[in-house]
Amino acid sequence: MVVSTKELLSIIESSLLGPSPPSPAQRIELLHAIRTSLPAFQSLLSYPPPKPSDRSQVESREVRLPDSPPISLDDNDVQIVSSIPVTVRLVELKMDGTSALKLSDDLHLNEINCVRLLVLANQEWGLMGREPLEVLRLSAGLWYTERRDLLTALYTLLRAVVLDQGLDADLLSDIQKYLEDLIGSGLRQRLISLIKDLNREEPAGLGGPQCERYVLDSRGALVERQAVVYRERLVLGHCLILSVLVVRTGPKDIKDIFSVLKDSAGELNESNDVLKHQITFSLLFSLLIAFVSDALSALPDKASVLSRDASFRREFHETVMAVGSDPNVERYVDCVRLAWAVHLMLIHDATAATTVSNASSNDLAYLHSCLEVVFSNNVFRFMLDKVLRSAAYQNDDEDMIYMYNAYLHKLMTCFLSHPLARDKVKESKERAMNILSPYRSAVAHDYTHDSNSNSLQVTESSPLPFVSLLEFVSEVYQREPELLSGNDVLWTFVNFAGEDHTNFQTLVAFLNMLSTLASSQEGAAKVYELLKGKAFRSVGWSTLFDCLSIYDDKFKQSLQIAGAMLPEFPEGDAKALVAYLNVLQKVVQNGNPIDRKNWFPDIEPLFKLLGYENVPPYLKGALRNAIATFIHISPVLKDTIWSYLEQYDLPVVVGSHVGKGAQPMATQVYDMQFELNEIEARREQYPSTISFLNLLNELIAEERDVSDRGHRFIGIFRFIYDHVFGPFPQRAYADPCEKWQLVVACLQYFHMILSKYDISEEDIDSVIDRTQLSTETKPSSLQMQLPMLELLKDFMSGKAVFRNIMGILLPGVNTIIAERTSQIYGPLLEKAVQLSLEIIILVLEKDLLLSDFWRPLYQVVVPDCYLVSNHLTF
Repeated sequence: MVVSTKELLSIIESSLLGPSPPSPAQRIELLHAIRTSLPAFQSLLSYPPPKPSDRSQVESREVRLPDSPPISLDDNDVQIVSSIPVTVRLVELKMDGTSALKLSDDLHLNEINCVRLLVLANQEWGLMGREPLEVLRLSAGLWYTERRDLLTALYTLLRAVVLDQGLDADLLSDIQKYLEDLIGSGLRQRLISLIKDLNREEPAGLGGPQCERYVLDSRGALVERQAVVYRERLVLGHCLILSVLVVRTGPKDIKDIFSVLKDSAGELNESNDVLKHQITFSLLFSLLIAFVSDALSALPDKASVLSRDASFRREFHETVMAVGSDPNVERYVDCVRLAWAVHLMLIHDATAATTVSNASSNDLAYLHSCLEVVFSNNVFRFMLDKVLRSAAYQNDDEDMIYMYNAYLHKLMTCFLSHPLARDKVKESKERAMNILSPYRSAVAHDYTHDSNSNSLQVTESSPLPFVSLLEFVSEVYQREPELLSGNDVLWTFVNFAGEDHTNFQTLVAFLNMLSTLASSQEGAAKVYELLKGKAFRSVGWSTLFDCLSIYDDKFKQSLQIAGAMLPEFPEGDAKALVAYLNVLQKVVQNGNPIDRKNWFPDIEPLFKLLGYENVPPYLKGALRNAIATFIHISPVLKDTIWSYLEQYDLPVVVGSHVGKGAQPMATQVYDMQFELNEIEARREQYPSTISFLNLLNELIAEERDVSDRGHRFIGIFRFIYDHVFGPFPQRAYADPCEKWQLVVACLQYFHMILSKYDISEEDIDSVIDRTQLSTETKPSSLQMQLPMLELLKDFMSGKAVFRNIMGILLPGVNTIIAERTSQIYGPLLEKAVQLSLEIIILVLEKDLLLSDFWRPLYQVVVPDCYLVSNHLTF
């Protein structure tokens, strides 16, 4: 008996994704289900097309479905007759007999199958009283749900074999044999052709101009049909990647995938669609993984599948090296050239070790030409900016991201270990050191050689390959630090890359790479020892701390001269210090808890530059981020940090009264309020304020004395309430990520004070006299305020925090899901929503104790939009 796609998916997920290993009965059920579904997998997403005889049957007003009594149709009525007499009149459904034909035309689907979908839609949803268009969308949605279930079932089977999930070895062996036979029967070619064919604007693909553009999904939500098809193509791309690791690809598969990749990349020129980019990435990484895995899986007695055919290597090399006219397609082809170069490296080493042939010398020539193009076109920069750092990549399926990073790790390990590649890297490093001027001003990021000669201009928009390579390596290992373990090739490259820096650009890139390498305990210890010792002449911990002290002394001397202005802080030095501080932060954060106590005995220099106005805000941000990592080393060090902050950092100055009645201060004080509103707001960048809030949150969270219930932090509360969170929706942000970092830091502070401090009986008596509330010009004095009570009053009065939190939630689930999956700041937005909901719960819990006493005085006025909006569907 053939199981439905819904039942098939349920059986596979319960057996392979359940919390416990499948029982013997589940294993039998699983194997039976996939074997009976073999024809559906072999003819993946292939359905009977429209047929003249079936159309005539529908038009004749009587249709017979398999295992079902006849269904009578006419222009106005349809009768659905089952074993239980039930008659549904089309006139009541506001449908006519042409619905099945319209569905067939829209989906390029057999007419009898469309009648089946209408019957299923009636069983699933109940079509009584629905408009014809709604019925059409529901039926199409059911069809796409069936397709998605089948694709997800296939993906789950492939994933179980490729990713080690701790399943029984015999069961995995059975599934792997099943998948190998399935791929051998042409599944991979079917996957490739579907990714291509579904992208056509025709009924069988994205839909033609006369087709209905929307469907109703399983939740009853209106979804654009194109988005549904793009999602199908993405799942097909993920299945293609996994299939490469089950059965190695052959030459025809490689050529076909490469052709579809170029077509897909050509569509991205004017599109920011996340799904389109993810589909293109899946095709790109299918090739990358195929080249690397095929070469690495070669054994002395079992050659690489692709290396067996010398004619394929010649033909594909000519194809991949051919220069196209579309720049965007060329950038993706460059990525394939890098993977192809690594493949040639591996198979050349394997063949050269056994034979010396003409084919081997040809491969060497191919490799040289590939490497030349890879470095001249700086493929590392494109992969860094347009792939690894893109929202599409970072918001892709987690398993796929892990696979991508794992094979990028293998790619770079093979690349950096090969002598020819090392020579090119050495050449690019020397070129970078010669071109980039020693610590020249970076304001314009424009570095030019002698104008009388063939000048070479290097701008920030076109960094040098060596700098891009260092940053690329950093990005690869940032997400998966466990890949660093035992990676001797990478540490050898680190020793080479750290020598003889003549400019801050290469130094910053190198230090950023070190900060990534320090993301594990083992890496943190190695990086600490590297910078502690004499491995590099000019790069070390002493350079960092000496530089901080030198600038502090320099600024102090300037302040002692009457009327003198503080000297400008060189941007090159500032960026180098930021990079050093990022390394320090990672080393302390991930170092061994016992060893790190003795690593940095004197951290006072980290505080000395915080109070100077001429120090760039991003440098202050890096300083505070580094300081925050020392809080958890010991309670004594935490107290030391508090004292240093009071001594060196910018103060938080608030008046004796706050609110609308506050009087402006007579003289301007350079404090955090000034830095936020006058310096950072003008630049539309807020690294200093974000780091300030995060540091305070870390410190306050570690406080164990709650006897004053946060009163000593009331100045911090007023700063966050009045100047940071209150006006955050009206501020301009150059980077949207900083907006949500700022919001999350504020919400974490509010959440912490609501969780940390409790209400006492004396708070009930602290209600202000009613006469004071007749005007808003007499708010409570600062000495009488408690942060937690001020928050409760805000919510009960519907003021700034309440309104802003409701504003965060107002867009609703669908909008937030869309931004979560399509924007770099998506995870931050998700965190802000979570904290907002938790804060509302905490406020409501504490409100129970005070509401009866406070409500007459603090009456919330909820805007109508919050009450009637149909978007608040959490």
